[in-house]
Amino acid sequence: MRDCAATLREVASLAPGSIFAMSFLLPLQLADAETRPGLELAVKGARQRNAVHELRHPRRRSSRSPATPASAQRHHVSTDDLAARYFAGRSDSPCPARNAEELLVART
Repeated sequence: MRDCAATLREVASLAPGSIFAMSFLLPLQLADAETRPGLELAVKGARQRNAVHELRHPRRRSSRSPATPASAQRHHVSTDDLAARYFAGRSDSPCPARNAEELLVART
């Protein structure tokens, strides 16, 4: 099992100007109650396949964390950000689950 810090260290070693995007799940205790059962099943399946990257520190709003090397810029895209950008004003009312899967975009 790898953690996000190891992944971000690898991202920082990419060629300058590279852009890397990854999705991640917030800790299950932060998920909305109606979303949590499905996320628990997804995490269980990922663990069985040894495909889980675990976030070892709480979510931070800053552009850097101790896990982010100085050569990489990081941008966190929350589900609220995604909903506002891609789902606002739609008549069919779709939206991503709040406090569940979010995005991290890093540029070296």
